[in-house]
This record gives sequence, structure tokens and C-alpha cells, in this order.
Amino acid sequence: MNDDRPAKRENRYSRIAAAVFISLSFGSNQTSHADLIKTKNGQTLECEILEDLGKAYRLRTHIGVVDLNKDDIARHKKQTSPWQLYRERRKQCEKTAQAHYELAMWCDERDLGPERADELEHALALDSDHGPTREALGYERNDRGDWVRSPSKHAPVPADVAASRAQAEQERLIRKIISQWFVKVRAIHDSQMSPRRGPVNRKKFRTARENILKIQDPLAIPALTGVMSSGNRASRLVLVEALSQFSDDDATMNLVVMSVLDPSKHVRRAAAEELKRRDDPRVVERLRDALFSDEEGILRHAATALGVMSAVETVPDLIEQISTEVPGIVRHSRAVSIGDIYGTFSGYSRYVHGRRVIRYHPGDIGVLGPGTLVGTHTYYQQAMVSVYRTEVQEALIAITGENFGFDRRKWIDWWDQNKPRR
Repeated sequence: MNDDRPAKRENRYSRIAAAVFISLSFGSNQTSHADLIKTKNGQTLECEILEDLGKAYRLRTHIGVVDLNKDDIARHKKQTSPWQLYRERRKQCEKTAQAHYELAMWCDERDLGPERADELEHALALDSDHGPTREALGYERNDRGDWVRSPSKHAPVPADVAASRAQAEQERLIRKIISQWFVKVRAIHDSQMSPRRGPVNRKKFRTARENILKIQDPLAIPALTGVMSSGNRASRLVLVEALSQFSDDDATMNLVVMSVLDPSKHVRRAAAEELKRRDDPRVVERLRDALFSDEEGILRHAATALGVMSAVETVPDLIEQISTEVPGIVRHSRAVSIGDIYGTFSGYSRYVHGRRVIRYHPGDIGVLGPGTLVGTHTYYQQAMVSVYRTEVQEALIAITGENFGFDRRKWIDWWDQNKPRR
């Protein structure tokens, strides 16, 4: 892969994030209200609802602005938020350094970090020599009486702090973009591609597919995979198409997982074919590792994917996994020939009893006790069972063009004669 790509992508994300920041800063004038929300995973959020996005809320929380799907909310109730209380106190705050300092301390007690910083800066603007404010900002007086930053061996480098803040801000903005994509993709998918009720409308499905394939933003990948992977087989095939448009590692990672875990063999094969086109050696290594998984399904699906990718370097590993022996319960059936014996000798016989001739038909075999099995006797026994993996054999056939069945020795001989020479 091109080593320049991560830097270019980071710049592109920065531009996108900046554009979203501007649109949120100048394009939103909705009135917010306070909520205490408890999510279904047990998390409690003290927040303000900034915007109703349809299937999600945009929330202001102590860690920043986030989007939350309404389906993830267990319950919520109205209350006066700390931000609302802050705004009310801000309106009544006297225009003195001491008043703004006290409001900053009030914010500090309620974990309102940005608001605390704003109040301290405002106090300093009103009185640059206000002692409590200077101390709260980390200043102390030197021998000459000037305010200077307090020395600390643990104090962070200002440049590092600025870089960390910029990175955190960018991450928050990227999360916003991803959340927006979740809302958009879910709206397209749930209503047109994999509806919860009723059959799929083919015309609507085609339109939805076209709209999905128009998405070119790499930040949409989490939404595409998170939403469409739970849909029907047709929508998951469209997901493979959508991921095929992105060369990003995020797309490759999801395709690798789909190639071994998707329940549909058609989807798994489509993902493997796209991975073959990418020609990324890391993919082969990860699928090679999967050949030694304890999960039989993952092992077999990884072998199939390697066969699709014609990964000749994995032939020795495939040979090793073509068959195995595992403990299991074996069913045995033993034919019992008593029935044939009875049929042969149980005909009518003529006997003279006294002066009378009697025809006698034996009704039973006397030497057999009650409950004796007659016919087929079936029983179960624990034993080592040989398992032959057809998927591994088919992968070897696809890669080598030969078919030695499950004869491990012949496959090894082929590899010894045809393996790439260094």
C-alpha cells in the first residue's frame, strides 16, 4: 500500500471535520432542553438534547457532543441540567473578576470544564492581577512580584497539550460524522433493503443499492458495516460491493471477517473474491492463522477463502488440515440372525399323539429368554473419529489444479516438487 495514504486521509478527515464544525456552529439554532438518560447497557447520561435526528438524538454531555440512537434508550426524564443552571447564573453574574472566578469554581464542582475555562479567562480579562484567578490557572508570583506559571516536573509541554486538544476535538468531530452516517444508512437499509415487516420491494431495493454505492466517505464504513451486516443476504452482498469501493484498512478488515463468519456461502465467496483483487499479503496471513482455529466453521471457511485467493504459499497448512481425528460417539449396528433361523425351522410338523395326528407349529424359541433382541442390535460407543474436510480439499484443488482426494502423502509429494524455490 502507498505509505503516503494515511497522511492524506488524515488531512481529508481534518477538512471534513472542520466543515462539520462550521455547519454545527453557525447552522443550528434549535432550543435545547435537559434530560437524564439511562441506556439499555446501564449507562446514565446527564445531557441536553440539542437536536432530534429522527431515529437518534444529538446530545451535549460532559465529554462533548454525541449522537445516541433512540432504540438504545431504556428511559429518560426531564430535569434542569448543569448547563441550564450555568446559563442562568451567567446572566446574573456581576461584571467583576471575583464574581466570574466564583462562577468558575461552581463550574469546577459540576465538571463543566469548558465553562470553567471561559469564566477564568473572563475574570482575567476584567482584572489581570486577580490572585485567585491566576492561581486557578496555575500561576504564582516570582521574586519580582510578576505572575509566572508554577513550575512542575509533571507539567505537560504546552505544545503537547495543544496537540492533544486538537486531536481530541478532531476525534469528537469524526464521531459526529460517523453518527450522522449511521442515521442515514439505517434509514435507507431498514426501510428499503431489509424491512422488518413484509417482503422486499425489488424496485426500492435497487434504488437503495444505488444510494448506498454512491457513498464515498471512508467515515461511512462503520455505519455501513454496523447496519447492513445484520440485514438479509441480498443487503450483505451489497455491503461487499460498498466495501469494495474503499481501499482503506477498515474496509479490508471487515471483508476478511465476512469471508469467514458470514452465514451465507455466497457472501463469503464475494468477500474472498474482493480480497483476492486487493492482493494484500496481510490478508493471507490472517486467513492462514484462521486455519488453526478451534472453531471448525472458521477453519473450513478460511480454507475456502484461501482457495478463492489462489494462495499457493498456504498449501502446506492446508495439507496439514485436510483431515484430523477427534473423539466422538460412534453408532454401531449388528445384524442378529435369529429371525432367519426361526423362519427356516418353524414350519408345521405332523405328530401322532395317541391315536390322533396333530399338526404342530412352534410359537417361540424356547432357549431365548424374554426381552431378547431379534433383528438388528444398535449400540453406541466412544471412539476416535476421522474427519475429512471437503472445503480444505477443494481449496487445494483450486490452488494446485490437482486432485489427490484426501491422500495426504500425494499432496505432500506434489508440494515438494512444485513449491516456489527461493
